[in-house]
Amino acid sequence: MCFGRCARCIGCKLLILAVLCIVANILLYFPNGETRFASEHHLSKYVECLHGILGGGLLVLIPAAVFIGLHDDDCCGCFGHENCGKGCAMLSSVLAAFIGILGSGYCIIISALGLSQGPYCFTSVERNWIYPFTESSGGYLLEYNEWSRCQEPQNIVQWNVTLFSILLVLGGIEFILCSIQIVNGILGGVCRLCCGNDEILLLAVILIALECNAFYRCCQSESCNKTYRSFISVVLAMLGVAFSGYSCIIFTLGLIQGPFCNSSSGWDYIFKDTAGGYLTDYSAWSQCTEPANVVEWTIILLSILMTLSGLQLIICFLKVAAELKRTLCGTYSVFIQKRNRPQATAQEEDSCKEY
Repeated sequence: MCFGRCARCIGCKLLILAVLCIVANILLYFPNGETRFASEHHLSKYVECLHGILGGGLLVLIPAAVFIGLHDDDCCGCFGHENCGKGCAMLSSVLAAFIGILGSGYCIIISALGLSQGPYCFTSVERNWIYPFTESSGGYLLEYNEWSRCQEPQNIVQWNVTLFSILLVLGGIEFILCSIQIVNGILGGVCRLCCGNDEILLLAVILIALECNAFYRCCQSESCNKTYRSFISVVLAMLGVAFSGYSCIIFTLGLIQGPFCNSSSGWDYIFKDTAGGYLTDYSAWSQCTEPANVVEWTIILLSILMTLSGLQLIICFLKVAAELKRTLCGTYSVFIQKRNRPQATAQEEDSCKEY
C-alpha cells in the first residue's frame, strides 16, 4: 500500500526531527553548559515557552507514532470490508497530522519571536539584565559588532541565534511533512488506491485525463501494470534530471556573476568580470554598500540551492538507472510469463486430445 509506506516514511522523519527539537530546546536552558542561569531565571522568556519540547517535540511525536503504525497492511477492516478499514486508518492520520501542524507551527512562531527579540543578558552599559536588542526588530542578527554588548552569559547571542534558528528550521520541516501527510491521508482514505509506484499522483491525473477503460483492463495484468509503471518512473525521473540540471546551472551562473548591488559606480554587477574570484576575496565584498550584506546573503542562498539541485540531479539519475536495470535485466515477471505460455498451451492440447 503506497500511501501506508509514504506515511511510515514521513513518521520516521518526524520522529527524528521531534527528538532534535527536544534536544535543542534543552540546550537553550543551559548556555555554555551552565545551569545557574536557569536556576536564577536569567533566560529569555521565549526559552521558557517549551516550544521545542512541547510544540516541535511531544506534539509531533503523536503523529509520528500514528504514521509509523499505518505501514502495517494487515487491517481487519470495518464491517468485514478490508478497504474500508484501511481508508478509515488513513483518514485518522489526517487528524494526527493536524496535531503535528499545531505543534510545529507553535515551534516556528516562538522561534521566530525569540530570534527577533534577542537574548536576555547582562549588559556592560546598563549594568543590568535586560533585552538589549528588543528595539532592533531582529536587525542585530546582521550587526555582529553589537553582540559584544552582552557580557553574561558568555556568547549568549551566538548560542541563542544558533539554537533558535535550528528550531525554526526543524519546525518548518515538520510543518511541511505534516501538510504532505494530510494530502496523502485524504487520498489514501478517499481513493484507497493501491498502486506501488512513487509517482502515483501524476499517474492518477494522467488516468483521469485519458479516461481510457482499455488501459484500465490492461493494468489488471501484473506484467502490463509493472511495465507501464517502470516506464512512467523513467519518464518522470528524466524530467527531474532536466529541471534539476537547469536549476543547478542557473544557480552556478548566479554565484559566478555575483550580486546586483549599489557601489561607488552605481547599481551594477560589480563582480561579473572576476569569474567567481570574488568568492575568496573577502575584502572586495565591502564594495557593495547596498543592500547591506548582500554578498554574504547571495553566496549562502545560492550555494544552498545549488547543493539541493545537485542532490536532486543525483537522485533522479539513480532512479533512471535503477528502473532501466530492472527492466532490461528482466526482473519483472513479464519475462517469466512469456516463457511459461508455450507450456500452458501444450498442456491444453494434451487435455483436448484426451477428450
